[in-house]
Amino acid sequence: MGLAVYVPLSELRSQSGASLANRRILVAEDEALIAIGIETMLQGFGCEVVGPVSEVREILQAVEAEPVDGALLDVNLRGRQVFEILPELIRRKIPVMLTSGYDDATLFPPAFRDLPRISKPFDEATLRRMCAALVERAA
Repeated sequence: MGLAVYVPLSELRSQSGASLANRRILVAEDEALIAIGIETMLQGFGCEVVGPVSEVREILQAVEAEPVDGALLDVNLRGRQVFEILPELIRRKIPVMLTSGYDDATLFPPAFRDLPRISKPFDEATLRRMCAALVERAA
């Protein structure tokens, strides 16, 4: 992962025009160093980070406790996959982006293969672009 750098709020627009400033993004990641890196990058984009959480059950607890504009979810959290809670997030119209060390969509259940995903390791520019597309889709 790339290092987070300071970017002025005036530059937080993606090429598509979606602003990440003040967007509340839930982060679910069970590897502490990766979670810290993602959190730092998102904060550098102007996002407010909800979490990070490291267990599947904590994802639903977090979205029930406070509103979120999107969710960045590691597919496998402590040996448990997030697919079981995705229907609830989709029902709540929370845009979801999956993160995984595997880029092969056929490893995901068919119902979730079209969800946006980002393969680990990813860099700051890729994360920014994907998050901008995620919040733009929700708007």
